Amino acid sequence: MVSTTYLLSAVAVVAMSVPYVQAHGYMDKPLAEMVEGTESPSAWVVQIDPQWKGAWQDAKGDEGLVSLYKELKAANNVKDIRTMLDSDTKLYGQDCGFTDPKATPKDPPTDGAATFSRGIVHAGPCEIWLDDKMVLQNDDCQSAYGDGTKETISVFKPVDYSSCAAGGCMFRFYWLALQSLDGKKFWQVYKNCVPLSGPDVSIKWHLGLSVKRHLRLSIKWHLGLPIQRQLRLSIKWRVRLLDYSCP
Repeated sequence: MVSTTYLLSAVAVVAMSVPYVQAHGYMDKPLAEMVEGTESPSAWVVQIDPQWKGAWQDAKGDEGLVSLYKELKAANNVKDIRTMLDSDTKLYGQDCGFTDPKATPKDPPTDGAATFSRGIVHAGPCEIWLDDKMVLQNDDCQSAYGDGTKETISVFKPVDYSSCAAGGCMFRFYWLALQSLDGKKFWQVYKNCVPLSGPDVSIKWHLGLSVKRHLRLSIKWHLGLPIQRQLRLSIKWRVRLLDYSCP
């Protein structure tokens, strides 16, 4: 017979662990879609012991953890966390975590930022990559992109989406949360992937051309069109040139 005390303890553990696991977050803009069957989109992929030898258990608070992380990062000659977190899926969790890299591509945000679903509440580094190019990095994302509360949503910026090819690219978010639980230190790994449709090709093309080349190509292109269509497109073209050329 199962004792009442045991049942109450089990219920207490579940009650504490469910909100804890669900309270960490995911990439909201661009939106990361989860693979079918994912129970908690906000959960970490894996929780493991720190993989770098050091005085982790002696680190005091978030500042101490970040300071030790920076020290050991340099000592281990680590340039980015993506290389490490993608090096061993058995240890650091599957590629893209619980997110679906084959989801419908999303348009890149036009505000030069990426937005988390909530505030980051654990010290530790994070990175954003577009395919193989790192476009954002910080060793203490909690301090850099929030105030340590879940209510203040973390906005990562600046993020330059211009390197995303016209045919699209893969947005990758990595976060290594330095966690302290019951007096013991852990690493929590987060991985989000969002396929992007690529930036507006016309904008990217216009910005890369000089004003003279704009005019030459505009004239050359217009000459091959009927007069009425030339006039309509000429008006549209000039408005777009003003929009993209003016500082």
